[in-house]
Amino acid sequence: MAKKEKIKENNKENDKILIILIVILSLIAVVLIVVKLLNGNNMDINDPLVADLHNYFSTDDLGNCNGLFNYGDGTVNYDNTDMENKLCLAYHKADITSDEKVSYDATNEELCQVDGMTFRVEENTTQCQVQKIKKDDIDSAYKKLFGKDIENNQEFKIDNFHICFLHEDEYYCGLSEILTYTIGNESSVYRIIEKAVEKGSNIEIYDYFVKVTGNTCYKTYITNTENVPCTKEYTNNKKVNYRFLQKYGTQFKHTYAKAEDGSYYWVSTEAIDLKN
Repeated sequence: MAKKEKIKENNKENDKILIILIVILSLIAVVLIVVKLLNGNNMDINDPLVADLHNYFSTDDLGNCNGLFNYGDGTVNYDNTDMENKLCLAYHKADITSDEKVSYDATNEELCQVDGMTFRVEENTTQCQVQKIKKDDIDSAYKKLFGKDIENNQEFKIDNFHICFLHEDEYYCGLSEILTYTIGNESSVYRIIEKAVEKGSNIEIYDYFVKVTGNTCYKTYITNTENVPCTKEYTNNKKVNYRFLQKYGTQFKHTYAKAEDGSYYWVSTEAIDLKN
């Protein structure tokens, strides 16, 4: 009888140990899941999706809009981005389904005025050449880039020379009455992806960035804060590669959110490592 009681006690102890082990393993599993959710899943930086998102704002925009406006010294997001710049970016990313050209005769020597819009005549002519684009094309591109509908349709510049006006359901784009010239040394921009991480419905892309004008490096695109260590190295060695950018570049984090249709739109860009 005593032997049977002892066996029962041993079984109870074994059950307790088993329960404790199950609880410990369960806690470890929960911790691992939480860590994985916080850290996200690493993505292949050569994934076409990563490349496409990273190029939402690219060096192709340097001569248009405000260039790589998102490479600032803080956090740049939808709310603190100028409306005209957002419309300009949408124009350059739009899939134009209708591209009609129209001509207007000058109302004076240099300008054409029609339906409240003013354009400049083409050089050595007395006519204004205007491109008509469906409003829906710009709206769709805007939604893809920013995940929102356009709140305020307004006129916007698309480069130093051209402007677009909204009239009824179409944008009319032609030479601007006032031309903007950018004078100075051309800058070279270098950036390279370090990693891409999927976190829930978001994708985060980390990259390194340097802007060089002449022999001077800058920490961001939109400020004139010199990156002194970079300038010293660049003066002696103009070979800019991954190691150079990793050591001397500014690190940025770009966040994109998944839309209802499965595509991704830009949420913010944050400078997370401004070199001294």
